[in-house]
Amino acid sequence: FGYDSGGNTPTTVYTTIDKFPFASDSSATSSGDLTLARFASGGQSSSVSGYTSGGFDPATPPTTDTIDKFPFSSDTNATDVGNLTQARGNNMGGNSSESSGYNTGGTTGPPAIINTIDKFPFSTDTNATDVGDLTAVLNGGSGQSSVTFAFYSGGGVPNPSPPPGTNNVADIEKFPFASDSNSVDAGFDLSQARRFGAAQQV
Repeated sequence: FGYDSGGNTPTTVYTTIDKFPFASDSSATSSGDLTLARFASGGQSSSVSGYTSGGFDPATPPTTDTIDKFPFSSDTNATDVGNLTQARGNNMGGNSSESSGYNTGGTTGPPAIINTIDKFPFSTDTNATDVGDLTAVLNGGSGQSSVTFAFYSGGGVPNPSPPPGTNNVADIEKFPFASDSNSVDAGFDLSQARRFGAAQQV
């Protein structure tokens, strides 16, 4: 199954958790709700649960630090299982190893963009810890995960009132799951400098 949690339109911010099957081409159904309405969150997956972390929260603006968790085995509402080290939103990179979820970069509230890498365990419900930094303060990047590394691709750096796109980067960064450390430039780039892209991996 694929899941989509939270999000917004110009007039509404949602708590909805949608679910759609991989086995057939059919529309998603609502399988539960997050603990609070939010958008531009990070998403992580263990083998048994989905996580929605951080995001922009209209009830306590501008951002939240809440980590929500919902099971894959049943259609039910999410529960609040911990907090990020900082409240943040704006398309953080969401990464998942076999044992932990990661949130990278993001915005604590305009114009504060951060480079923090947060990590929280899947085995227990607890708060995230700061385990490293991106090479630059970035938001709007995409997060991908291999078996051994997390990647953060693209994004934007602070630049007051720039022409559209001039503060975007094409860099791809990576950091290891095996140890808590800062990210490094992976040595290769996206085909264009851009942010707010979707992330996939196989």
